[in-house]
Amino acid sequence: MDTLVKKELIREVFSTQLPRLIEEIERKVDKSTLNPPSNESWIQAPAAQHNNQKALNEEQVCKITELLLDTEEGAFELAITVLKTHGASINYIVLELIPEIAKKLGKQWEEDTLSFAEVSIGVGKLERAIHKLDYLFQATQLEKRQDKSILISLFPDSQHSLGTLILSNFFTYSGWQVYRPANNGLNAIIHEIESKHHHVLGISISTYEQLQELPSLIKLLKGKSNNPQILVLIGGPLYNKSPEKFNHIQADVKAFTPEESVQKLDQHLSLIENNT
Repeated sequence: MDTLVKKELIREVFSTQLPRLIEEIERKVDKSTLNPPSNESWIQAPAAQHNNQKALNEEQVCKITELLLDTEEGAFELAITVLKTHGASINYIVLELIPEIAKKLGKQWEEDTLSFAEVSIGVGKLERAIHKLDYLFQATQLEKRQDKSILISLFPDSQHSLGTLILSNFFTYSGWQVYRPANNGLNAIIHEIESKHHHVLGISISTYEQLQELPSLIKLLKGKSNNPQILVLIGGPLYNKSPEKFNHIQADVKAFTPEESVQKLDQHLSLIENNT
């Protein structure tokens, strides 16, 4: 894609967005003076809180996805920068836009319209975008923080971490203290689970080989945990595809989406507290 075409694409994506974003910012400012945040709003699923926000439409999201797949480095980051400059919230970009683009990549791979290499490159760019936005996102969540800790990890030695990054952000948004191992090796996961008192261990599963080893991994990590009563959350691409294959897995919560993971764990912990 040449420079002129790219600039025109970006201009088209955002030409109608600025007035809508300004209107949304003004609405949020007016609303915040009347309705200060409450503890109840902290544990709402992000999608439920944002469904009144005027987000990018389907066509605009598709065009940003095209920029993500552009071979020229920096096209996607430029689009995100323009969005931020025009007032799009970090919450919207991290919790809605990037997950939506990730879903599109997955669907295109399933439909065989993108190669594995193209999807891998796109996922890598999304991961880098989340990492670059992380300091801003974390800074906006500090006042929500509660005394609930979760360790979120890929299965040892897995590669792409986009799914667990997105999941981590949803838990952070909902007030959880979120931790991730220093790397995807088993020793790093063990070190993290031994060194801190976590309420929950979340593991993402991508392949049938990982599923076969999952029961022994859960047993090992629970045995190493600083918290003998640690809860286990299971999800990931394979669970979304074939949940029936997980019937034998002993986990406290199994969930398809980040929103469902947060909701089910909050409910589970509430039940435990009410019974003690």
